[in-house]
Amino acid sequence: MYSLNDMVALRREIHSFPEPGWCEFVTTSKIVERLKAMGVEPLVGKQIINPEFIAGRNPAAVQAALAAAQAKGVSQELLDKMEGYTGTVAVFKTGRPGPVIAVRFDIDCVEVSEAQEPQHRPFAEGWSSQNPGRMHSCGHDGHLTMGVGLCSWIAENLDKLCGTIKVLFQPAEEGVRGARPIAESGVLDDVDFLFGNHLGLGVDTGIISAVPGEFLATTKLDATFTGVAAHAGANPEKGKNALLAAATAALAIHALPRPIGPVSALNVGTLRAGEGRNVLAPNAFMQLEVRGESEEVNALMREEAIRRLQGAADMYGCELKIDKAGEATEFNPDPEAIAIAEEAAVKTVGAENVQHLDLKLGSEDATILLRRVQSHGGKGTFIVFGSTLKAGHHQRLFDFDEEVLSIAVNFYKNLLTKTNGI
Repeated sequence: MYSLNDMVALRREIHSFPEPGWCEFVTTSKIVERLKAMGVEPLVGKQIINPEFIAGRNPAAVQAALAAAQAKGVSQELLDKMEGYTGTVAVFKTGRPGPVIAVRFDIDCVEVSEAQEPQHRPFAEGWSSQNPGRMHSCGHDGHLTMGVGLCSWIAENLDKLCGTIKVLFQPAEEGVRGARPIAESGVLDDVDFLFGNHLGLGVDTGIISAVPGEFLATTKLDATFTGVAAHAGANPEKGKNALLAAATAALAIHALPRPIGPVSALNVGTLRAGEGRNVLAPNAFMQLEVRGESEEVNALMREEAIRRLQGAADMYGCELKIDKAGEATEFNPDPEAIAIAEEAAVKTVGAENVQHLDLKLGSEDATILLRRVQSHGGKGTFIVFGSTLKAGHHQRLFDFDEEVLSIAVNFYKNLLTKTNGI
């Protein structure tokens, strides 16, 4: 079983080379390498990814990441097997009857520039990000390390377990992009219990919660407006202004009437348009999102946003293309899964440190995986492992208390001993 020192070393190695969603080739290779050393032949590529359901994947960024992976010495055999898709799943079959348990860990980074300041521990100790503009500032380097540590314990104790255990290392959680293609691959369709997790979230080290709070359903949309360029002084009447169409859409979306009572949210996050000050803009690109406390509220917000996008495009005579860039659903945990998790948590940190929280957690695409498991009769919940932070998630000074790594592995050891122990 990996010691805390082993896990800290892996976490810091991963931290130094962060990769964004759908580009985690080096990260995936490091996980695969360690799994193979345990005697596990992990699933990769189309074994776990259904390409028909991929969203928010930039082919140019993927090609650049593949080139970087080759330059880093990643096995071409592995890259060929991955077929351009990141992430991996370790499947432990004991050969004895028992439940199928799945645990999900995410592996991607955030596009944040890491602090280069002496008070920032990763920089001071020489393991900060080598990739400018990218950083593990959400803790996914810790998550995947927990997963590898858990796999090492399972591999060493397989003769003491029954059933099947699946450990998922999911790409592209940021932007809620990676779960749907995994769900649609069918790799979870036999799962009895699924557990997702996250460290930190403002909760101190030593606290564990299997009732963390609320995740919102969400849809991420990319909208492309295509107009017609024209000289702004000589013949503006011949143009179709995509910039004005997009700006009108942005204002209309933020003026959307919100349902009374249910929680909802929306945001136009980026808007890029135009080619010059004296040219009617022939193009515009917008990234936006909607959220709702239920799938119904989210759908209402999404359809209203799309209606306003189309209306603005029509007003200015522009063409409109809308792509779904990510999605998550509402969070509906199961009491049976909560009870199992809380029993393991009490054994790990003591009853006084097992809490029900009321965190406002934004959105998480583990909800997509949970919905898939539930649709096939399985159950699940989401675990928060407290870890005292140096700065908030997605911030340039983010760092976490690495003690959480061993706490999480011990939690899952206790959980699996209960559910899959002989």
